[in-house]
Amino acid sequence: MKILFMCTANSCRSQMAEAWAKRLFPADWSVASCGLVTYPIVPETRAALAEVGLEMEGQESQSLDAYDLDEFDLIVTLSVQSGRFLPPLKHPERHLRHPVKDPMSFRGPADQVAEAFRTGRETIRQVVQDLVDGKLTSR
Repeated sequence: MKILFMCTANSCRSQMAEAWAKRLFPADWSVASCGLVTYPIVPETRAALAEVGLEMEGQESQSLDAYDLDEFDLIVTLSVQSGRFLPPLKHPERHLRHPVKDPMSFRGPADQVAEAFRTGRETIRQVVQDLVDGKLTSR
């Protein structure tokens, strides 16, 4: 199984999904992530993942243009925008829309921002686990 996680900028949600997938996916599954546009992975993303022992070794922001989308068994879009602007696929049934609230949109004191990233991390962990368990459906 070859799965691509996609969000708007590939700096938070899809990066978290890629990191969780590297831990939770069966050994014969592969994962990548991308965004409609690219933005550097934000430090808060790395910090939230490091808290649970997830390293992002080798992960960097990638544009959807870096991939042939039809080579993936499944594409999971994690933002409304990426679901809306995903280019047409030969097999549209391979696209699962599963938008997750963007931790980067939260504004407030540093401790509350960190908590928003933790919440996003755990929501995305569940998305990845549901995918592994065959329970993920489009929203």
